[in-house]
Amino acid sequence: MCGAHAAVRHLIGGILEDQAHVTVVDMEAGLEHLSRATGRHVDTLLVTLEPYYKALETSRRAVILGRELGIGRVVGIGNKIRDAGDAAAVRRFAAAHDIPLVAEVPFDEAVRRSDLDGTAFIDVPDSTAVRAIDGLAGWLLAEDAAARRH
Repeated sequence: MCGAHAAVRHLIGGILEDQAHVTVVDMEAGLEHLSRATGRHVDTLLVTLEPYYKALETSRRAVILGRELGIGRVVGIGNKIRDAGDAAAVRRFAAAHDIPLVAEVPFDEAVRRSDLDGTAFIDVPDSTAVRAIDGLAGWLLAEDAAARRH
């Protein structure tokens, strides 16, 4: 896997040399890509915080690794938020570990159904998760535009 991570790291570095584009890379769950510095060339790391103990702890370690790599902006996204209790737990955890929380994506049955059907959930027009992800995309574009101005 070392060679694969090195190849991806090199590829990402080359893509990101072109400052005219926004590139989103969806890494596999876990910490290996960060511990191998696969994402060291990125300027924003989005860390998913799901309202489960092990998932939150993994998120915390991902934030630490991202900061150690020198990634300038490391932020959290609450994911699979089912109710006010889930939202509160994710918010408390993020605050306790100095993780800026920039979005909360609700648990959405439409996402589960589309996954089972093998279809893209982004095409579900009434999806609450899609609306939240669209808001996150808007935030990312605004952050990118602000960074380019400076």
